[in-house]
Amino acid sequence: MPMPKIRSLRNQLVLALCVLVSVVGVVQGVSSWQLSKAGMSALLDLRLEQVATRLYHSGLADSLPTTPARGSQPERDIYLVVWKDGIETPYRSTDPSLALPRDADPGFTTAMVNGESWRIFTLREPMMVVQVAQRSRVRHELAQATSLNTLWPMIVLVPLVWIAVLLVVRRALRRLTRLGAQVQAIDMTHFDQLSTSGVPTEIRPFIVSINKMIERLEQSIEGERKFISDAAHELRTPLTALQLQADNLQPHIAPGNQERFRELQAGIRRSGRLIAQLLRLARADAAVKADTVMRVDVAAVVVDVVAEVLPIAMQRGIDIGADEMTSAYVRANDADLGIALRNLVSNAIRYTPDGGKVDLSVQQRDGMVWIEVVDTGPGIDEALLPRVFDRFFRANLQIEGSGLGLSIVLAIVNRYGGSASLRNRTDGQSGIVATIGFPAVP
Repeated sequence: MPMPKIRSLRNQLVLALCVLVSVVGVVQGVSSWQLSKAGMSALLDLRLEQVATRLYHSGLADSLPTTPARGSQPERDIYLVVWKDGIETPYRSTDPSLALPRDADPGFTTAMVNGESWRIFTLREPMMVVQVAQRSRVRHELAQATSLNTLWPMIVLVPLVWIAVLLVVRRALRRLTRLGAQVQAIDMTHFDQLSTSGVPTEIRPFIVSINKMIERLEQSIEGERKFISDAAHELRTPLTALQLQADNLQPHIAPGNQERFRELQAGIRRSGRLIAQLLRLARADAAVKADTVMRVDVAAVVVDVVAEVLPIAMQRGIDIGADEMTSAYVRANDADLGIALRNLVSNAIRYTPDGGKVDLSVQQRDGMVWIEVVDTGPGIDEALLPRVFDRFFRANLQIEGSGLGLSIVLAIVNRYGGSASLRNRTDGQSGIVATIGFPAVP
């Protein structure tokens, strides 16, 4: 089944409004063009009528030349013809070659004269007929030029309105973008409610629903944390008592049952470690308390962790050290940072064969402090890498572990707005590169 296309709401709004503005602009432009042409035509008609009226009433008809030169008048001018009763030919004319129809109806008419279309105004008065004419082609050119001038404002304004629409829509949706960023920042350690201040009325119910969902999610996760913490606390006391009882009972176990008894003790110790890991996970998932956050020297934490695991590494002949130790600081709880790094280093030592090598480095770049742990172990199947931070997941079942170490690392990193990753080495050697990063502080 094909996936539906995800379309941008902003792009849809911008496109719809721009199309609407364009349609309105085109309709308005065409209307203005037509009205301008009609207005120009009416203005030219008024001019013909005024010339004919003035020619008759002011007695200027007699001042027209009796025998003008043929074709001497510019074709864009208006042409005048005066007829008098009893005279078959024009009494006066600006161009004798123009034979206007003397019997034309009074007022405005359009007629073909000498193979051209003419607009003619005929004024019939006693003893005299005055005709004023203009080429239809000239009238059309004048109206066209004037009408086109009315389109320029529309041609300029429509693109400006497009830009205005884009800016207005972008500004209107900027609040949604910020809300989206806030929603994206929600995780197991950050359950901040979305603010409804400045949110459009139509979107407010949606924001309220998201806030209720965040509240339910926070309650659910808090219930899970409390259950894990309470269960670990309740189990730790009887397990500790069971461990003491087993230690006290060991001298009284028959020699033939000592091996089985040691297996029992190992099982008790594994259960104790699992409970300790569950308690650490519950603490890592809890919200950060402001009074526990301080400026932590990352290099000092790395040195302390290396010193703590050094005896185990030396016992197995593993070379553990630091390649690069940049002086860098982060704002965190030093105990949390130590737990996260200790889990990574412990994992590296556990999976590195005897005589192998584990290298640590501290680098600062792009506003982050990166701690890298590189081992020479067997690596992890690429298909399993996306699951290594899942709780209780173990990539290698042959090696003892609870499957919670990397989950604790991820919870601590998320707690302080950092990131964690695990990948296989790509330098020709087998092994894992584990990286955690925290925001740097001066």
